[in-house]
Amino acid sequence: MKLRVNLYSDTLFPPELRLSFLKLSQLLLGLVVVLLLSSLLVFGFNAKLESEKNKLEITKQRLDSEKKDLETALAKRGPSEDLVAEVTLKAQQLELKQKLFGKLSQQEMLTSYGYSPLMTDLATVANANIWLNRIQVNENRYIFEGYTSTPEGVPLWIERLKTTTTLKGHAFASMTMSLGEKQPLAFKLTSDTSTADKELIK
Repeated sequence: MKLRVNLYSDTLFPPELRLSFLKLSQLLLGLVVVLLLSSLLVFGFNAKLESEKNKLEITKQRLDSEKKDLETALAKRGPSEDLVAEVTLKAQQLELKQKLFGKLSQQEMLTSYGYSPLMTDLATVANANIWLNRIQVNENRYIFEGYTSTPEGVPLWIERLKTTTTLKGHAFASMTMSLGEKQPLAFKLTSDTSTADKELIK
């Protein structure tokens, strides 16, 4: 037989809290520890960056100082006289070689294109009374040296040169003749480009 009667139901009791004071205290303590550790890590990272920054600044200052020293030394150091003289000599040698190359090219051109047509033309106006022993071609200027058996042979030979292609437009600016002992009559003809005053060959 019951002697006590429970007049309170479960709904009349206060609800049980899941987050108690103890748990809340532990959670706050853990949060504080995490924040402290994070602060320590950030502080350490910043200190490391600051140290590296200082090292870089020191290196930069050292390099700037070396740069200034090198610039000062370079400004004080003038060009070497030996090197300047060598460069000048090389430049003069190069200029002389270029001039020589131009002369050789011109001479080759005259040899290739001057003598061959000239010899062909001279063969067409060959004269039994005249024989040549020296022919010189220099920059469109012709020099003939040879011998003749008769004094009038040279003027006649010049008249025949009027028909040649190579000597067309040239004039003989000078003609010398000499008679050596026991030798035929020697002559030397020098031609220039024809002018209005001295035009012997058209």
